Amino acid sequence: MVKNQVRSYQLSIKIPPGFGVQGSSITNYGAAVLAPKPDKSPGFFKWLFLIVQQKGSWSPIRVAGEFMRYLTSIGSYREIHKLLKLRPFNEIAQNNPGFAFKYVVPGYLARSFTVSERASCFLHHYRRIHATLPESALHQLLQGNITLYEIFKGGNCFAITMGLSEPKGHLEGELSLDLRVDGENVFNLSFTIVPGWVVRSNVAEVLLISRLQGTLGSRLQIGLIRKAFHEFFPGKLLFAALQGIAGAFGIRELIAVSATNQTSYGEKYAAISKNSYDRFFAALRMVTTSDGFYCISFPISSKPLASLMARNRARARKRRAIRQEIQLACSAYLFTTVDRAGRSELLTADSFHGFTSRRSFP
Repeated sequence: MVKNQVRSYQLSIKIPPGFGVQGSSITNYGAAVLAPKPDKSPGFFKWLFLIVQQKGSWSPIRVAGEFMRYLTSIGSYREIHKLLKLRPFNEIAQNNPGFAFKYVVPGYLARSFTVSERASCFLHHYRRIHATLPESALHQLLQGNITLYEIFKGGNCFAITMGLSEPKGHLEGELSLDLRVDGENVFNLSFTIVPGWVVRSNVAEVLLISRLQGTLGSRLQIGLIRKAFHEFFPGKLLFAALQGIAGAFGIRELIAVSATNQTSYGEKYAAISKNSYDRFFAALRMVTTSDGFYCISFPISSKPLASLMARNRARARKRRAIRQEIQLACSAYLFTTVDRAGRSELLTADSFHGFTSRRSFP
């Protein structure tokens, strides 16, 4: 690949307005979910196993309370069980039986969510996935990471990929945007498509950021990222990618958890968590809510260049160009993936009925 050439999109692609506003979804599954080995034990025991795994949340009183809420969410579990019988989710459910029960673990996505809210988030996200993509494309995305954006600079390869959250963060979001340097995961942002009502929003659905974290021992790679992208902080590059995904889905609001509402929050690392979450989201001009979240609507406007000091304007222009480039790359990739998958499905169906399709596609 030629240096500085972006592989994953073409600016000539026209993105139709309002794509995917209602009843559709896109995701990826590659990471194994922490769960008991496949067996035929009743759902309650699988649920109990997951509760006990979370050592920090284990207490008889809390488990008893969660069990009562679990009993009241049987209807949601039946809906989830029905959903996971569909292809290609059935493969995931068979190999990872705990996958269908992850929502019952206290702290899934956000510490403030009730079990019914967690179940609704899980259902909404995977229904969205199944509704948007044809089975062939969905199956492809569920098997591993996909590259949304890739560029070569200074002898290094920088890429933004999307996939299922890694096992250690599987409770902190269903999808993970990862910033990679020469193939190494350096920084990640986890998010889930959730119904607006669970975060007290007036819109039908939102993108919920529930994890924003760098990889230990990646200081050198972060330095390379900042040098290549005009001192852009890695989290902001992933935030730009998320805006592109939101645009492709037709989602107009983004919600993020506060530090104390984040699944892995602990007093020992309170200062670090508040810097990584609260200060970061505040710097993006996200507005705090009374329920422990930060909120911002799309599209996000930038400060006028005239308001910046003269010596900072040139770098600001370069940063905005990079941000727009990443947004377009992520949106365009999702659109072209859906388009290619649709064509593939059509050709497969035509062949199945005993003839070769003669339809032409651009």
